[in-house]
Amino acid sequence: MRLEDMPEANWRDEWPEFRVRLVDETSRCLADQQAASTDGQRLRWDTLTSVQRGNLVENLVAVFIAQDQAMQNLIERGLLL
Repeated sequence: MRLEDMPEANWRDEWPEFRVRLVDETSRCLADQQAASTDGQRLRWDTLTSVQRGNLVENLVAVFIAQDQAMQNLIERGLLL
């Protein structure tokens, strides 16, 4: 699966529900951890606008897809046991 192969937000319909929930929860955790580590210079999840939340979620989806591709590449190269 490649990001360019998935229309925006289509991943929510195509991915298993546990993975969608994992992306959403990871987004919340990341926002809250960044807020804590920057003494509030970055916003907590509950203070982000819906657009900001959507952007963060879409960025994390891109990371999940990139990890899948990286794993596939490593397997194909015989670099994982």
